[in-house]
Amino acid sequence: MSRTSKRKRRQSTPKPTQPQQPRPQAARVPELPELVVPEVVYEPSVPFGDVEDYEVGLADERQLTLLMKDWRKGRATRTVWDMITDGYVTIFSLVVIVAMVVSGIMSVQQSAAGCTDVGCVTARGLLPWMALAGSVLVALTVSRIFGPVIASAAEGFWLLDAPVRRAKLLNRRLWGVVIGAGLIGFLLGGLITTLTGLDLTGVLIWAGALGAAAAAAVTFAAAEQSAERTAILAAVQAVTGVVALGVLGVMVLVSSGRLELDLDPATNSQLALIVLGVALAALGVTSVIARLRLEYVRRARLVSGGDLLSGMQGAAFALDFGLMRDILVERRWLNKGHVRPIPGRATGRATLVWREVDKLLRNPRGVLVLLASAIIPYALLSLGLGNLTPAITAIVLMFVMVPFFDSLRVVSRTRGLARAFPMSTSELNGSLTIVPAGLALVWALAASPAFVLIGQPEVSLDALGTGLAHGFVTAIAGYVAAIRWVSAKSADYSAPMVATGFGALPPGLAFNLVRGFDVIALITLPLLVGWSPLVSLAIAAICYLVLRGGGINTQEMMERNEEAKRELEAARAGRPAGASREKITYTRGQRNQTR
Repeated sequence: MSRTSKRKRRQSTPKPTQPQQPRPQAARVPELPELVVPEVVYEPSVPFGDVEDYEVGLADERQLTLLMKDWRKGRATRTVWDMITDGYVTIFSLVVIVAMVVSGIMSVQQSAAGCTDVGCVTARGLLPWMALAGSVLVALTVSRIFGPVIASAAEGFWLLDAPVRRAKLLNRRLWGVVIGAGLIGFLLGGLITTLTGLDLTGVLIWAGALGAAAAAAVTFAAAEQSAERTAILAAVQAVTGVVALGVLGVMVLVSSGRLELDLDPATNSQLALIVLGVALAALGVTSVIARLRLEYVRRARLVSGGDLLSGMQGAAFALDFGLMRDILVERRWLNKGHVRPIPGRATGRATLVWREVDKLLRNPRGVLVLLASAIIPYALLSLGLGNLTPAITAIVLMFVMVPFFDSLRVVSRTRGLARAFPMSTSELNGSLTIVPAGLALVWALAASPAFVLIGQPEVSLDALGTGLAHGFVTAIAGYVAAIRWVSAKSADYSAPMVATGFGALPPGLAFNLVRGFDVIALITLPLLVGWSPLVSLAIAAICYLVLRGGGINTQEMMERNEEAKRELEAARAGRPAGASREKITYTRGQRNQTR
């Protein structure tokens, strides 16, 4: 039988049928009652006044704050007191240094109190007014940069978009910033007014006035932050700076005898009480306004200040103050947006010089600040500080001249960019410091008459030469110190660490605190001990030559040493200096040969 017939037979045979089983019915599910979800109504927060009876569903801001505090600090294994007890040697050293500083301040206070003529007394009476304007100016500047009320990125993402009362969350931060500004203003005001020779009552009154004024400036900035207004704050900041410079000018005119102004200590103390009352009244009014407007601060504005502060905290942990300034400069130019491009001029090193000139023309504010700082030696000499004037003035000049070395800062931190220029390191650094050198020369010409006219019994030829030399030494000290501050290298964390009470630290971390100040101490020390200004000029020249060549770079020195060793070995072997031993492999059965 064929396969086809078998297949047909198999298909024609019917299959036996089986009785169908009834399908089991599914168990009946009992009906559940209808789930009733209670509706939660989130009412908007009321910015004016406190709301006691809020709806169920609104979060408790205090509990959220405590929860965040537990997340941040609840898992810490060491307290601040443990850190202090471990670093007791460092704390003891700081206490000794502070005691030395206080002793120096008291000696200066006694010497200033010995100045009894009318001009000197009036100049000392004007110093607290200058400190008042300066404290308000600093408070407004810092508040304008950061906020003053800020929030971190996590808080902005998690809390500020939640249905919570924003004012309740930010209330403690506002008062913390205000109290901190008041304490800093109080301490600095007491320190500055102590140098004028006032009694304890006058010092406390002026310190309280400065602290209240600084706190009022912060609350005013907080009120303007919620209103998203910066023009009014910038205008007040500019007016405060002009007032500070005006007070300095009056001090100089009074001390030089060109202006007669009778300001006795009794009248000054009464005016201090008036200033204290006005500052407290302004603090109360601005605090109420800032508290009422705290609900309206935008989340983007709060988070922006928090991001800036977090970046600066990372730089502060490394004691890299140059990096902190780089962050501030970046934020400033990001806010500016764009500038008009300028074509380059000349060739070679002259191109870099012209580029620095174009930068000055694009941003002349630094030049104005530099010219305004030339009045500082006049004010210090009018207060009778004497030989301390060059050192203090050089410190101020160093910070004023730092913005003129931004290009040097870039090439110092970016070695790849520096190697791209067809010139040596000394030539590159020298080209970038020519324009600041010219500005330092202009400053010296403007400030040198202070050392000649103020504090000299008679203007003779020797006094004229000594005064001019002191002015130029001060300018050079600030100029070289700015180069040192900008071009100093950051701490090398790849090097072996040093064990301290605060943990392992890189060796160069402590030197970041004194960079710039060490150069000022070296250059101005001969003037303090009464040596010739030529010694200071010689020290300044040596420091400039060392910094112009890139400083003392141990890694670069080691590389040059290795290169010199290779050249010496090549010379001994009779090979050219650039040649090296190469291993050449021959194919087709030949063995390796070396030449």
